[in-house]
Amino acid sequence: MADRGMDRLRGRRSAIARVLVALAAGAAALVGLWPQAASLFLAPISAARPLWRSGARLRSPRVLMRAVEALVKDRSDVFIKCVEEYDPEDPNNEEFEEGPPASGFRSLNEAIRPYHPNPEWMIWPTPGFAREQKICSMYTLASGLFQDVNKALREDNEDALRRFAPFIAELRQVLKFKVDTICKPEGRKCKPFTGNLLRGLDVPLDQVDEVAKLYKEGTEFSWQGFTSCQVDPEGDGSGLWPFDGNLNFVIKCDVDAAKLGTKEVYAPVRISRFLGDSNEVLFPPHTKFRVVGERPMEKIVENEGSYDERRREVHTRILEVVDLPTPWAEQQKRK
Repeated sequence: MADRGMDRLRGRRSAIARVLVALAAGAAALVGLWPQAASLFLAPISAARPLWRSGARLRSPRVLMRAVEALVKDRSDVFIKCVEEYDPEDPNNEEFEEGPPASGFRSLNEAIRPYHPNPEWMIWPTPGFAREQKICSMYTLASGLFQDVNKALREDNEDALRRFAPFIAELRQVLKFKVDTICKPEGRKCKPFTGNLLRGLDVPLDQVDEVAKLYKEGTEFSWQGFTSCQVDPEGDGSGLWPFDGNLNFVIKCDVDAAKLGTKEVYAPVRISRFLGDSNEVLFPPHTKFRVVGERPMEKIVENEGSYDERRREVHTRILEVVDLPTPWAEQQKRK
């Protein structure tokens, strides 16, 4: 009897193992898709993703502290050291050693391997559209890469930033423009985004009032991570309905990069340039915003009369982009 029981147990384990192997194989096949092909399947998802990947789902007990930390005005020493001053071509770069204190940097392949392990992802096109498309695909895919990159940036975690430095550098390159070639034949075949945008944060109900008060009219700030927004087709903040968050932002972006007096600039880019129908716009870290107004708080009832009826208060702040980040050497001259 005991032997038969053990045989049945082994059989169950074997069946479970076969299912897990099949699932792993399917996942590997999906991950192995070339980014251009993957984007064909993911374009409809990409268009909606800013609703739930719009910068931060502030759900942790430290939500308020994280929100305060997000309202920064200057780049930190860690950001300067691990992002601004990082040069992937520097022959003196040492291999990454975890801390504390951390030292060196991971290679690009090492940075993305935990999220995209298939060897095909390690094939890099030469700099240009194809490479930018691949980077945008890797950032957009639901692999966890974008969450961990932004978490490292928001928490100013040197160990994590040294791990992600090569990928951050590639993604910033997608958002980088030489000012005197914007919209010119010798320039890139895309331009900085201008227009109206929407962004939503999902804040715990017992903290949303306190977090919303941080965004007072006249406050200037920057968010530390890459900031994803959704294009507002109506231009009045109605295009993000139903809101995914209870703290929402209507953003006007009309900064003329050519008038900033710099040679190079990091600027928002519409991802549809690389991924088809995506409705997402990506801002570089440390874009400067100003709070210019707010709307009356709304009390919304969802699924009224049903068993899962939900009531919530929604706060809306109106922002405008007032400055775009530049490479650190130029930024120091601007001061």
